[in-house]
Amino acid sequence: MSSRGEQGRLVGARLRRLREEAGLSLAGLATRVPYSRAALGHYETGTRAAPSEVIDWYERVHAQAVPALPRVRRDPRAADAALAAAIAHRTGRPLIEIGRPHQGDSGYFCPFRIDGLLEGEAAGTDAATALRSALRAIGDELGRAGKR
Repeated sequence: MSSRGEQGRLVGARLRRLREEAGLSLAGLATRVPYSRAALGHYETGTRAAPSEVIDWYERVHAQAVPALPRVRRDPRAADAALAAAIAHRTGRPLIEIGRPHQGDSGYFCPFRIDGLLEGEAAGTDAATALRSALRAIGDELGRAGKR
């Protein structure tokens, strides 16, 4: 099987899914786009490569037919404060604290504390790597605690 044929079938399957989610038959879709039912069928089966314009039409029709999720704006700081309050209520202190990465003599370091009992610093070549290392160390430690 050629990769081009496989790619055509994958694109076609996605097009079919978009059409079906929009609740349309091939004939129904053909009344909304500048392509025939037969051409759309060829694109969906992958026997013809779908040009980008065809894909754009499918996505446009799908977007018009399927209602979008309502957009609710939430203040992330309020969620963080609520989580911190819930954790503080449970233990009197945060479960996990991660400090801001800082540069030292031999790279970057990111301090962390788990339940106020275990403290450490993870190292990295830059601030992002040090933070990832701290998250990995916290995950490893929590995994070990879960196995106890």
